[in-house]
Amino acid sequence: MMITTKYPIGFWNYTKTGDLTPDAVRDWAELGMTMANSPEYWEGCDKNAMLALLDECEKYGIRVIVCDHRARWGGASSDPAAYEEQFRAAYEDFGHHPAVIGFHVGDEPWSEETFADCIMAHKIQLKVAPELTPHLNFLPYWDNQEADLVKRIPGGAEKNLPASFTAWAEEMVRQSDLRILCYDCYCQMNPNGEGVDQYFKNLRKFSEAADATGIVPWTTLLSVGHFRYRCPSEDDLRWQLNTAIASGMKGILWFFVYMRKPVSNYRLAPIDEFGERTETYTWMSRVNRHFQHQFGNFFMDAEHIATYHVGRTWGGYEAFVPGESEPALLNITCDQGLDAVAGIFERDGERYLALVNNSWTDSGLFKVHVKKDGRLDRMTWDGDFVAVKAAHWDAFYTETETENIGGDWLAPGQMKVYHI
Repeated sequence: MMITTKYPIGFWNYTKTGDLTPDAVRDWAELGMTMANSPEYWEGCDKNAMLALLDECEKYGIRVIVCDHRARWGGASSDPAAYEEQFRAAYEDFGHHPAVIGFHVGDEPWSEETFADCIMAHKIQLKVAPELTPHLNFLPYWDNQEADLVKRIPGGAEKNLPASFTAWAEEMVRQSDLRILCYDCYCQMNPNGEGVDQYFKNLRKFSEAADATGIVPWTTLLSVGHFRYRCPSEDDLRWQLNTAIASGMKGILWFFVYMRKPVSNYRLAPIDEFGERTETYTWMSRVNRHFQHQFGNFFMDAEHIATYHVGRTWGGYEAFVPGESEPALLNITCDQGLDAVAGIFERDGERYLALVNNSWTDSGLFKVHVKKDGRLDRMTWDGDFVAVKAAHWDAFYTETETENIGGDWLAPGQMKVYHI
C-alpha cells in the first residue's frame, strides 16, 4: 500500500507557521519533493497562514503531514478524552484539506509512557479521521535493544513477548493500527564508513518488520552535517537514496531543509540560515528529481522481494549467490571490484533487478550475467525498457558461449534497473 500517488520523498521542516510564505512551496517542488512536513503549528499561530501553504501544496501536487502540536501524543494515554478533543479541533482546522495525508503524532518514543501515549494518540487519530494516515517516527535500531523495546510497549512485560524487533513491530501494529513504520538513521554519514554496517542493519530490520506486519517502511536520511556526521555530497545523497530504495523502503524523508538559527555545528542545510539555497539544495534537487523522473513510477508499483549484497555484505544482508539467489542471474560483477546492492522486485508477475553501486566514493563498471537464452532489458531515462543488446553505446554488452553479459558504468550510489 502506497500512501501517495507519487513516490513519497519529503522532509522534516521545523519552521514555525507564519515564518514561510506560500512561495516557499516552489522551493519544495524544485527540490523534487512530493511530500512535506508542514511548519509547526502552536496555539497563537495564524491558521490562515497554514491553509495558504496547504493550498499552494495542492497546486504543486505535494502531500502534507501536518505538524500541529494538538496532534502530538503527550497525555493521550492518561487523558484520552482530552486528547481526542484537542485533536478534533486540529482535524477540523486542517484535516479536510485535500493536500493533507495526515497529522504527525510525534518523534522517537522510547519510554513506557511515550509508547503508551503514541499508541493511544494513533488510535484516536484513526477514530476521528480514518481517511487519513497518522505519521509516527521511531528511533533507529541499535544492537541488543530488543529486550528493552518489547517491554516498553503497554503490557509487553506481562505478555513475555519474544525479544525480537519483529515481535515489537507486530505488537505495535496490533495495538495502534500503525500504517507506516518510519525511523531515522544518520550514522552512515560518520567518518570512514564506520556507521555503514549499522545503517544497513536498520534498513534490513525495518524492512523485514514492515513485511511481517503488512505495512510500508519509510526511512529518514541525512542532508545536514552535524555532530560527527559529514555534510553530505551529491554522491552521498544519491548513495543514501538509492541504497534505501533498493533495500525496500517505500518512502523517504530528508533531515532537514531549513537551517533556521544555527545551533551546535549544524551546517550547509539545503536552505541556510540566511534563507538562501546552498550547494546542498542543488545536489538534493538533482538527486531527487532524477530518481522521480526515471524510477519513481516503477517503484510506486513494484513489490520488494529481496535484497542481496554483492561483494562485502553489510548489516546482516545475505550475500548474492550466483545462479541461486535469483535463478535468472548467473552473476553480478564489477571490473573494479566494487560492492553492490542488488534489490529484487516484482511488477505484474515479472522480475526486476535494482542494482546500486555500493561505493559512496568510486565509480565502476558493473556487469549483469544472464543465461544464453536470457534477455536483459535496461530502464531508460524516461522509464521505458530497452534490450541492452540493442542499446549499449554508453555501457557494455557481450555474449560468450555460455552467457550474455550486459552492464553499466555506475557513479557512487548510482542505480540502474534491469528487467530480468
